[in-house]
Amino acid sequence: MTNFESIELEIDVSNSLAIVCFNRPNQFNAFNIKFMDELITAFNTVSRDTRIKCLILTGRGKAFSAGGDVVEFKNAEKPDEFMANLVSKLHEGIKILKNMKILSIAAINGACFGAGLGYATACDFRISSKIATFGCAFTKIGLSPDSSSTWHLPKLVGLSLANEMLFLNRVLDAQEALQFSLVNKVINSEGRFLEEVKKFAAEICQGAPLAYSFTKKLIKASYTNDLETHLDKEAENIVKSAGTEDFQEGLKAFFEKRNPRFKDK
Repeated sequence: MTNFESIELEIDVSNSLAIVCFNRPNQFNAFNIKFMDELITAFNTVSRDTRIKCLILTGRGKAFSAGGDVVEFKNAEKPDEFMANLVSKLHEGIKILKNMKILSIAAINGACFGAGLGYATACDFRISSKIATFGCAFTKIGLSPDSSSTWHLPKLVGLSLANEMLFLNRVLDAQEALQFSLVNKVINSEGRFLEEVKKFAAEICQGAPLAYSFTKKLIKASYTNDLETHLDKEAENIVKSAGTEDFQEGLKAFFEKRNPRFKDK
């Protein structure tokens, strides 16, 4: 395990897994400049490590993340300059996360608010503990939303509910988050929460990394492409996929009625 001060990074090579744990439990894992510098370093480390097939984000203590550190907001001599610096780092982290070739899981162990919710929605999957709660909270203190909230939320939960969360600061519990497709599943066994998330990650790690990478790019591009352009992109990527060793292995495994052993080639 690689230890920073505000986060922890664990690389589990045997399971092709990386775990980034937010580690400011007394501050509900609130984001500040130092936190973000460490998180960006961790993301870059994971992104460059070709042994990793899946990333889990989670938090230590009672919160996934409460978002930005409001105490530091209050103490800032020049709030707008402080916010500009913090936001640039928040956005850098989200861009690295979204552009990773591997798949990511937000393991939401508790309160998930503000920029914390932004980071959770930027992951490919969201798995919630039964005690987790979800909210935006930006406008509650006179800020406009940030950290991808206005981009991801309407796409995940629909415009009507997104408006309630963004304007009226509606808070969802875990079952509501599942009902409205904000999360993929809820784990009711609180004591085994992370272990259950790891089982989900293990299923991901059995898949074809190149096919996953192409699929991530296609999903992202679908938000801006027209249908004809997108069909061309699908054709381009499936042809690339058909030229890989993993495709040959997948076919062979299918006809031999066994699980494939993909090699990212």
